[in-house]
Amino acid sequence: MVQNNLGNTLVSLGTQRNDKAKIDEAAAAFRAALEIRTRDTFPLSWASSRLNLGNALSSAARFDLGTGLLEEAAAAYGDALTIFTRQRFPTDWDSAENNLGSIYQTLGQRTRDPARLEQSAAAYRAARRVYTKKEFPLDWAMTHYNLGNTLQLLGGVTDKPVHYEEAIEAYRDALREYKRETTPRQWALAQAGLGSALQWLSMSEADPRKLAASIAARRAALEVLTFETSPVDWANAQNGIGMSLINLGNLERTGKYLDEAEAAFEATLKVFTRESQPMQWAFEQNNLGDVHWNRGSYGGGNAEYQKAIEFFENAKQGFTDAGYTLPIPLTDRKIDLVKKQIAKK
Repeated sequence: MVQNNLGNTLVSLGTQRNDKAKIDEAAAAFRAALEIRTRDTFPLSWASSRLNLGNALSSAARFDLGTGLLEEAAAAYGDALTIFTRQRFPTDWDSAENNLGSIYQTLGQRTRDPARLEQSAAAYRAARRVYTKKEFPLDWAMTHYNLGNTLQLLGGVTDKPVHYEEAIEAYRDALREYKRETTPRQWALAQAGLGSALQWLSMSEADPRKLAASIAARRAALEVLTFETSPVDWANAQNGIGMSLINLGNLERTGKYLDEAEAAFEATLKVFTRESQPMQWAFEQNNLGDVHWNRGSYGGGNAEYQKAIEFFENAKQGFTDAGYTLPIPLTDRKIDLVKKQIAKK
């Protein structure tokens, strides 16, 4: 019991301090507890410690781009669900289902495996059977928000716009309970998620109205998500506005939104520095490269094309530093295309 309680304390401490070492200590404490808390002798305590171990492994997985910790966390939650049934322990069952949905969501995102994302969506939909709107309105909203995130990822992996439509519906359901006055942060995150899903759906439909709605939703989110209070969420919303503005300009065949898009991407660099978050920094360098590439295409000339190449080269280096090489071939292709446009001048 002491080992289990120590693990819970260490998870909280590690999460608050963003300290992986503390979270690793927590996982070790839960494993120590499980040497005594076996399924045969103490089934409820075993399930509780397996659930807690899953939480620790899930937190530790944020510091690791691999899938090993996530798979282990999924197994831990699955074990807990063999004891915490919906009929006997509805709250614990629901917690495990929600956490399992989150694990499968991250696994699906990292592996681009639609089956994992389908498992995530199924877990969140199962959780709604306990977290009803009438009895648990905020938990119901949270589950819809999480479901929206999974469905949006599924749309990207499968290239099926229907999943973006489902995500939009899920975010709008969440916003039926999340209000700016009572739950401002949750409301803002749901607005940001809605803006993202609208952006991706707009690109599949070439619909500038949905892009405009996307920008409006993200700007609403930024009324709450500030650099001082929520730096990462603020930066993500800024990035999303920049992306939507570039896409809107491409649909309308105009460069009039590029200055605003550039300002949004540059704002993110206050948070996504090369030292602290090289992968995100690399994506922002790529986005700034797109801004200058577009400027060059709309009459800016070779100077803009050269700036685009510089930013794309920065992006490649950032991806390399982060150990995330997947976008590099696409970035190389962009550089080649820009050089061809320069050669035509």
